[in-house]
Amino acid sequence: MLGVIGSVTAGVGAFLPWLRSGSVNRSSYQVLALRDFAGLDGVTGELVRGIWIGLLPLAVLSVVLFMLRIRRIGACLALLFGTIAGTVAALAAVQGGDEGALVGISLTGPVVTLAGAVAVIVGAITVLTAGTRRAVSSPGGAP
Repeated sequence: MLGVIGSVTAGVGAFLPWLRSGSVNRSSYQVLALRDFAGLDGVTGELVRGIWIGLLPLAVLSVVLFMLRIRRIGACLALLFGTIAGTVAALAAVQGGDEGALVGISLTGPVVTLAGAVAVIVGAITVLTAGTRRAVSSPGGAP
């Protein structure tokens, strides 16, 4: 359950403000549209864009697999999602916080995404390390 809540939180965080320029706030997806200005044009920019845009469907797929009781595969996908989203959000949150700058990182989106990614990772590790217990039945009853 923690992983599902974390996936939703991290997904919402991607749509919150990540970049502040003047009085305009931009989400992570709007920042990707500016990748040419950041020097991420060509193959590198397309790779970064593809991975970031693919994270949301990955989170949804992990939640769907969890709901269909295919928990271990869903947890592996959630772990991948949480690791990538959490790393990017942590890097952005560490760089942010300079309120006096004309262009800077807005902490709202990265912090919410990071919190969701941590919840996803904790939930995924819990699912992957939890042992399954099954009752053992022996014919003829107990001795």
